Amino acid sequence: MLNKQFMSGMKTLVLVLGITALSACASSGRFVTLEEPLKADGKNAVIIFFGRSFTKAQVWDGEKPIGTFDGTPISTMNCLFWKTTLGAHTFVGRSTNYVHKKMTLQANKTYYIQVIDLPSPVPFTNLIAIKEVTKQEYDEAMDQWKKLGNKLLLMEYDNKWREEFLAEDNGKWLKDIKDYLKTAK
Repeated sequence: MLNKQFMSGMKTLVLVLGITALSACASSGRFVTLEEPLKADGKNAVIIFFGRSFTKAQVWDGEKPIGTFDGTPISTMNCLFWKTTLGAHTFVGRSTNYVHKKMTLQANKTYYIQVIDLPSPVPFTNLIAIKEVTKQEYDEAMDQWKKLGNKLLLMEYDNKWREEFLAEDNGKWLKDIKDYLKTAK
């Protein structure tokens, strides 16, 4: 009897802790959850970076951090929105490795970049790749994810987060990005 009560209490505790942890992630102030996707306009383009919840990566627009997939709720497809200026950009994905995509952005266009986690032969490393996909490929990925019973998380980071993010490591990440950009072809 005591064993059943103890186990029941433990299940309740685990459930409460799990819900609390998810709530903390979702409302931590790290990112803003968007009610509707950002839209491109005559002066800007929108890039949607998307990846699964266990993808651990930072995303940069040149030397400016856009956001991170780290710390998002489990079982979500994360869609990180970035509204930016037109013209040439180098987008960088940073995890255990660095990857980049050079693009020339046009007005009134939305671009889709998939952040892909790769198998790693080395324990405790998170390798990634990024690739531009079409709207149709993006829509198919979102539909497939929803069919599995998972959720979509539409998110955006603000400038306050960017300032705090850059201060977290005393400028080391920014220095590493600058060094990487010198070699990005």
